[in-house]
Amino acid sequence: MKTFYDITTIDCKNKLRVSVVLKEHQNPEYLFTVNHILVKNQSVIYLDLLQPINFYCQVQNGAVEILTITINDKQVMPLYLHLSNPPTSWITDIWMLDIPGPFYPWYHQITGQGWTA
Repeated sequence: MKTFYDITTIDCKNKLRVSVVLKEHQNPEYLFTVNHILVKNQSVIYLDLLQPINFYCQVQNGAVEILTITINDKQVMPLYLHLSNPPTSWITDIWMLDIPGPFYPWYHQITGQGWTA
């Protein structure tokens, strides 16, 4: 028999499916990470629902193009390219995109749907 606490507990582990598709140009040497997890060409990783998400790329030579970044099938890049630093999907140096808190409230706000709890 489950207690009230057991019934109301929400499992937040691995609820975000982060898909990154990159295209390499000029045989690049680079490091692309999502929350310090190494990503190459086409990768899917799973993250906890409430954690911040940090995308980071550093290119030593050549170039890396971000074709898409989706989180639970919701497109983040290149649609919200203007939120990255620098605002580009063609990376030749250092690039980053930070989602400072849980994904869904952030996504709700940037899509113009207002703030959610």
